[in-house]
Amino acid sequence: MTLDEKITQNGFRLTAPRKKILSILGAQHHPISFEEYTLLDPIIDKSTFYRTMQAFEKADIIHGIESDEGKRYYELSETVHPHFICQKCHSITCLESITSPNLGRYQIDSIVYKGKCPLCSDS
Repeated sequence: MTLDEKITQNGFRLTAPRKKILSILGAQHHPISFEEYTLLDPIIDKSTFYRTMQAFEKADIIHGIESDEGKRYYELSETVHPHFICQKCHSITCLESITSPNLGRYQIDSIVYKGKCPLCSDS
């Protein structure tokens, strides 16, 4: 199923702002916050961004990760996969090469590892 089909199947209209959000998220190699997003699309309204993210997350179109400082980061992803949050520099790295554990009937929403990234470990 294509992303466009998934969006329309969930009852969303593919408006210009939604297309732009999906395009920007799809071009990223890591989850991004609202503040990072606005560097790429300074015109977007904060409430539009968060309403869209909430709706897309509920429909499993995107995944959100909450950082230690309570900030939410978003990524376009088909599967739940682990992330690493550096507790020193607060960077978030996707760990897609690590497979998620099979927990039977439990639904996994996020897997987060915390510690120091390689750059912070060396300093």
